Amino acid sequence: MFDINCLEMFEGDLPDRARKLVLEWATLYQTELLAMWEKQEFNKLPALK
Repeated sequence: MFDINCLEMFEGDLPDRARKLVLEWATLYQTELLAMWEKQEFNKLPALK
């Protein structure tokens, strides 16, 4: 699990490469993730290219 406010992993375990990909994606969409969380209206976001 990641905290979307600071993008820090606080629970679970991922290999380094996977953790870096999650952080890269979350950094790109942090504003959208926070807005969805606040509104509790969830939409699909694009994958990394």
